[in-house]
Amino acid sequence: MKNPGKKASCCSSLNRRQFLTRLSLAGGATLMGFYGCTFNESIRNVIDLPVMPGDGDVKPRIRVGFMREFDKNWMGWPGAAYDPAESQELYTNILEEANLDLKVILDIDVEPLNSNESIDIFLKTAQSDNADGTLIVIQDIFALLERRNPLLNYFLKQRGKLPVVVFSPRGTSMTHVHSRYRNTPNFFMATAQHNEWMGHGLRMQKALWQMKNTRLAVISNTEERIEKLEPVGTTLHHMPFDQYLEAYRATADSEDVKAIARSYISNAKDVVEPTVDEVVEGARCYLASRQLLKETGCHSLTMRCLDLIEQRTSPPPCIAYMQLLNERTCGGCEGDVTAALSLMLSSYLFNKPGFMHNPTSFNVHNTYGGSHCVAPTKMDGFDKPEENYLLRSHHESDWGTAPQVLFRENQPATVFKFLASDRIHVATGTILRNLDTRPGDGVGGCRTSFEMQMDDVADVLDIRGHHNVLIYGKHLHDIRAWGQLAGVQIEHITGGVLYSPDEA
Repeated sequence: MKNPGKKASCCSSLNRRQFLTRLSLAGGATLMGFYGCTFNESIRNVIDLPVMPGDGDVKPRIRVGFMREFDKNWMGWPGAAYDPAESQELYTNILEEANLDLKVILDIDVEPLNSNESIDIFLKTAQSDNADGTLIVIQDIFALLERRNPLLNYFLKQRGKLPVVVFSPRGTSMTHVHSRYRNTPNFFMATAQHNEWMGHGLRMQKALWQMKNTRLAVISNTEERIEKLEPVGTTLHHMPFDQYLEAYRATADSEDVKAIARSYISNAKDVVEPTVDEVVEGARCYLASRQLLKETGCHSLTMRCLDLIEQRTSPPPCIAYMQLLNERTCGGCEGDVTAALSLMLSSYLFNKPGFMHNPTSFNVHNTYGGSHCVAPTKMDGFDKPEENYLLRSHHESDWGTAPQVLFRENQPATVFKFLASDRIHVATGTILRNLDTRPGDGVGGCRTSFEMQMDDVADVLDIRGHHNVLIYGKHLHDIRAWGQLAGVQIEHITGGVLYSPDEA
């Protein structure tokens, strides 16, 4: 590992192909093999995707039921023109189609929940099968109407701690009926314009299970110990720096490292500050992180990386953490556990990574900004095209390799973060532009940087939090819904409770 110091841009005299040639091509994937491949495709030539909760034989079991009192409704919603049996078949097909990607154990009960007795049988089976959650589809408004004993009320009283998602198709509820359930804990009732929302309801349940079954490695100057966070259920595996450093040292002279480094370079839009050796060191950080996860049985990690950088013990892992984020897992900076939880939730609930950042308030124009030296390129989704990136140095130390990811301008986005394991704050807005830091421009801060116009924020100086997480798309209501299902308090980013289990 070289001693960091002031350096000229490696690309000031070499083009990218010449720069790649500086890496030995023997024993790894060829240089030509990387051109025309995406970043993630070229990495897969070297190492498989990490195994995440739900990828193996152990998967969440979701029990599905259809709740209705009548097989035909004359002069009552959803009406006599609505066919419950045909609709149940349609809903079943939608759920099974959604599950082709989700791959949960889908246990669909074909018998309608039309009495207290049928509900008792449904819940008894769910208990005996160790179901992790339920999804109930409402098929007539009479199952919800406030009278002697609505079916849904009975179901909720008997379900114990079983998480419940209810989908009420258009024509099966009204606002004055639905609103009674908006604060029920470990429960979310959805009314949507499109029946395809049921697939997201399954994803909410799976994300709840995945958070509970995630092991997060927390690497710092500490002794090894295990901690469980409630109510999300995530297990923290605290471990000392030495475990990571041992894995890092073992990557010296690895041909896989050289192939990964070539992938970083060949897919970059430009290489500005890093040298060949620094890109290789970044690839070593990635391989060491993956090996550590494998050895400890963890699914994601966060490390007090600045401690090691300041001591010159190991190089910045920024480019490594970019790839971990692209792979559905988490490489979290600075040992921030709540930020890592937020990154994992983004992956599980929205199937896309997030950007953990240091917040800045540009109060001259009342806009919000964020910057960091780690960012994913798969912001649109793990199965979507990647954003462009440049290879830069870690800004605070001007050492190593960090990505500068170029976000889409005029992109609707959400900023959120776990404030604690039982609290999340959130707000939405629109990304206006990317911000840059170049030598001599009089501007500092981390490499990936954005400016954003916020929604419902009168004064950006009221925005709370550090290491907030940015994700593409406006997801405030999705996060609030998941918080209700998980028993997690949801707040606006400027303050004020949007949902609290204490109010239920």
